[in-house]
Amino acid sequence: MIMNNIKNTIKSVVSIFIILMFASCEEDFTDNKLEGYENIPTNLNLTYSLDNESSGYTVNFEATAEGQVFFLLKKNLDDESPESFTENNFSVNFDQFGTYNVILIAQGIRDAASFELVVEIPEKEPADFLTTVEPSSDGSGIVNFSMSATNATSYKIEIFEQDGVTLIHEKTTTSNSYTYVFTNDLLEPVTLNCVVKMTAINGAGSLENTESFSVDVDAGVAPPENWRLFDDMDGAECGGILWDVGSDKSGTLALTDLPASVQNGNSSATLRYHYKPSGAQYGILKFREKDDGTEFDFSLQSKFRVNVYLPSNAEAPDGTMIDNTDNAGKRIVRLYLEDRYRTDGTSYSDSYKRNVWIEKEVSAFDQWVTLEFDFSNQDDYKYHGAAYGSYKYYIPDGSTDKNPDRMYLRTHVNGDAGATTLYYFDDFELIGIDGNSLNFVCL
Repeated sequence: MIMNNIKNTIKSVVSIFIILMFASCEEDFTDNKLEGYENIPTNLNLTYSLDNESSGYTVNFEATAEGQVFFLLKKNLDDESPESFTENNFSVNFDQFGTYNVILIAQGIRDAASFELVVEIPEKEPADFLTTVEPSSDGSGIVNFSMSATNATSYKIEIFEQDGVTLIHEKTTTSNSYTYVFTNDLLEPVTLNCVVKMTAINGAGSLENTESFSVDVDAGVAPPENWRLFDDMDGAECGGILWDVGSDKSGTLALTDLPASVQNGNSSATLRYHYKPSGAQYGILKFREKDDGTEFDFSLQSKFRVNVYLPSNAEAPDGTMIDNTDNAGKRIVRLYLEDRYRTDGTSYSDSYKRNVWIEKEVSAFDQWVTLEFDFSNQDDYKYHGAAYGSYKYYIPDGSTDKNPDRMYLRTHVNGDAGATTLYYFDDFELIGIDGNSLNFVCL
């Protein structure tokens, strides 16, 4: 089988060679143009050595034979484009490390002979590492990083504060380029001085480059004074919040009517419960538009905080006993932003495709946990997949027709009609760009 492949590979080359050879012989047959060549070469042998001076995978070969016209070298059994050589010593470049079954083919006047050799090429550490850092100059906070290294299989980007110790961000990628966007939690522009360490990585080792850079970031934007979004569940509610639960159940409960464990760590008089009974598909707690009919502008501010208590076991208002420990999905709470309306007031028929959400895990049962949802951090976004004809809908991005008018909380088990769950929550609020409470006073 191997010999048949060899013959097919060199058939055209040999035909041309023999035609030229015999044509030359007809001109001067007495010169014996075929002296030294054999019908089939004999005594084939092949040895190799690794070129350690090369950053790539170069192998030096020494071939020996008697009576050959020329050599062909197949890098592996399935190599359909072997390289040809007339000299005994030659070098061949391989794409990557690994074990190769190399075949030396010695072509004679009428037929060829072959010799097979196993070549072991170990992986080399990354080399020739080149990096660039390109901070934007328009105040957007965008910094582009590019990396290129021979033999690298991935790259790690670590961004530090100016001290080179305090880590801001890290990411490992197989791409040669990466973009990071710095944000500003202050109401005035800043220049950030940073250090980035970029590392080229493969299985044999790594290679690092460290660079310093500065980037200008525009001032953060605070929400307007008349935009208040807060509900302490004790009667202080502003921002047009309407807790609409659809097929779920919701309402307020007096803290003193609940177990002592719920009362511990909460000084409110009342709190709100969210109960998803069996058969309820969605588990939604919705917010309505502002009272004046306008939409919230999430390009101004989009950080939220809520306190959540997930009981391990609880009795629902309808008397149903609930075990929240039977499903890990019950520990997940999502906050959605959704765009339902076009600028002309008409509704999108596929509004569920025009939303993003952030999900947080309630870290422990039977205690109050504070969850924060930062929609300015697009790395935390989740969205409907391509199977739903959806897209990653960046919020906020300031684009026309891309401003959500609705928010809602949803339990992770929203698609499981048979799952029942109940949790308590309290003190839902929009928070400042620095993460602090805005201390809204509802008018």
